[in-house]
This record gives sequence, C-alpha cells and structure tokens, in this order.
Amino acid sequence: MPGKHAVRQFGLPRYSFVVVAATMLVILATWVAVRAAGPDERRTPILIVPSASAPSTSPGATTGQALPIASPAASTPVAAPQRTPASRVPERAIAKPAPSSPPAAPKAAFTADYRTGAQRNRALLGTIQVVNTGTTARGWQVTLTYDPRAGVRLTQAWNAEISRSGDTWTITGGTLAPGAGATVGFQATKRTRDPVRPSGCVVNGTPCRIA
Repeated sequence: MPGKHAVRQFGLPRYSFVVVAATMLVILATWVAVRAAGPDERRTPILIVPSASAPSTSPGATTGQALPIASPAASTPVAAPQRTPASRVPERAIAKPAPSSPPAAPKAAFTADYRTGAQRNRALLGTIQVVNTGTTARGWQVTLTYDPRAGVRLTQAWNAEISRSGDTWTITGGTLAPGAGATVGFQATKRTRDPVRPSGCVVNGTPCRIA
C-alpha cells in the first residue's frame, strides 16, 4: 500500500513573520521615494516671532505669530539737491554812487576887538582891530548898534567906509589875507554926556570883543 504524503500546515507564527516583512518593505520603499523627491523648495519658510500685543497668561506659555520672511526692500535712490542759479540783477537796478560834490570852500573867519577912546561932552572916538583867522583872503564888515537914547552918529572913519540903517552902523573894510589884520578908527557924536558903548558888535557874523 502506497505511503500517504503528510500535509504540512503553516502555523500562526510563520504567517506573522510574512506580514511583518511585507510591512517593512512598504515602509522602506516609501522612505526611499521621499528621500529621492527631496523637500519642496518652493515653500516659504515660516518664522515664528513672539507677539508683542498680548502677554502670556500662564508661565512658560509662548504666544507667537507666524510671519513670512520678507526679502530686503530695494533702496530708494535719493535725488541730489539741485543748485538754483543765482538770479542776475538788472544793470538798471544797481544803484550807482552819486557823483561826489566838490568840497565847500573853507569859510573865512574874523575876529574884532572894539575899544572906546576919548569921550568929551558930545563926541567920542573909537577903534576896531580886525584879524583874518581863516585860510582864505576875504573882505570884512563890522556892524555896530547903539542905544537909540544915546543918539550916536558916526561922522568919519579911517581905512574903511561907513553906512547907516537906523541906529545900526556898518563899517566896511578891504580884503585881508589869512593871518593879516587891520585897525580902523572912527569919530562920532552923541546927545548924552555919559560914556557910550555899543550894545552890539559883529564882524562877518562873529561877535566882537568889546573893551
């Protein structure tokens, strides 16, 4: 009688080993595929920064906000300051200095000393010494004024000419060079017996010295 082949039956432990081996192969193939593809470089990295608006309420808690990393902005060119050309002043607007006038001629200055001479009854004698203290040669005039009550009348003069206007007498002399002098004598009458002196004496606008 032929022998019967014995039928082998797989047990549970051998079946589990096959399942585990198949699972490992799938995981290995998946890992190789991921490594071959590499990370997606098109994704923008995320930067986590702490939020300054709301402080954390519990110790150790961190509140953050995801912000994309911004690329540096292009610097804006600064325009160079433009130089404004200086405006030209019209030639007509430029004030020209006025032509200088010629210096005024120096004025001649005179001094005069009046002295009363002898007085007898109703007559008197007087002398006037005139000096040119200026820098130019010029003629001169001495103006004498007396009290009307004295009634003085000049009758004669030496080295000068006499003119009258009321109670004012004018004695006119010649030209005197700078530093030169002249002495004039005159004779007069009066109505009073008392000594008489002039109430005013002026030589070319300068008061005389009355002695």
